[in-house]
Amino acid sequence: MKNQPIWPADEARVFLQAMKEVGSCGGVYPLEPITLELMEAIQKHVLHSSIDIDQLEIIGPSAYPDLIPQQANRQQLIQILILMPYVDMKVDPKMIEIVDEFASSLGVNPNTLKDLHAVRDNHLKRLILDYGRRSFDEFLGLDSPPKVIKGVIDAIHQSIGDPKLAEKYQTLESYPEASLGHTFFHWYRDRKWALPGEKKSTSELLVKHDCCHILGGFNTDNEGEMNVAAFQAGLFCDGFGFESLLEVILDFHLGKAFSTVGDIVPPTTGAFVPDHAMDGYEKGLACNVNLIRDLDFWDVANQQVVDLRERFAIPEISKPLLLKP
Repeated sequence: MKNQPIWPADEARVFLQAMKEVGSCGGVYPLEPITLELMEAIQKHVLHSSIDIDQLEIIGPSAYPDLIPQQANRQQLIQILILMPYVDMKVDPKMIEIVDEFASSLGVNPNTLKDLHAVRDNHLKRLILDYGRRSFDEFLGLDSPPKVIKGVIDAIHQSIGDPKLAEKYQTLESYPEASLGHTFFHWYRDRKWALPGEKKSTSELLVKHDCCHILGGFNTDNEGEMNVAAFQAGLFCDGFGFESLLEVILDFHLGKAFSTVGDIVPPTTGAFVPDHAMDGYEKGLACNVNLIRDLDFWDVANQQVVDLRERFAIPEISKPLLLKP
């Protein structure tokens, strides 16, 4: 069970004060509309508070160690503060300097902060190498050089075509309607994607990510990828989920072509909608299992999606099981 941070009313106010300080560059500039939207989304989906943002005073990073004693709360605050320079699409060095002050004061130094510095300095090639190395371990479960080599070989083999593996996934068509397996099969077919093992398929390593789409109710358009990345940020306790969210923000909010592939998945801008992304994050926080690390797809493929959502404590979703591609 995850140790989800709890924010009492006084600490929720402090959280928003920190956001206001970063977003206004220490009170120098008015808050950008999207920054205000993010603060309101954090109130709704993370803090569950109703504080008047206009009346918040800026108190300075040095006061925060006494105001936020819990380490888990400090880590969550810093991860949200790190998002802020990206959200208004400016990546303002002054804003980043204030984020650094908060991180130093609270004794929190996540990889996402180093990533933010790399984006500020336009060191994206170095960043993608560092992120790629960590994602092999955290996201794909390839936590040793032999596993990485095997994972790459398997991905190439599956893309060329692995009839035995393809047949295994093709059997999902016969699974009970509205089960995870049956939904997974049609999720791929409706999008004209090759199933794992079929020619030109993506790696089987991405199956758990696609299950996050299905179980969390996220589409596969640019905003859907943003929101499922936010969902995954809520699944991880060690901060890596925010790194995967950063990847999508760079691709689909800042248009940096960080990990997109030419015309196949072109970069774009403006896909971060604070309320929608933080709704995804809230669902990830509520989920009682890390689906990326711990889901056994074949163990639950015959079970109903709605039952799995209840089992994993994913909040009720009114959207259809199969969203339009």
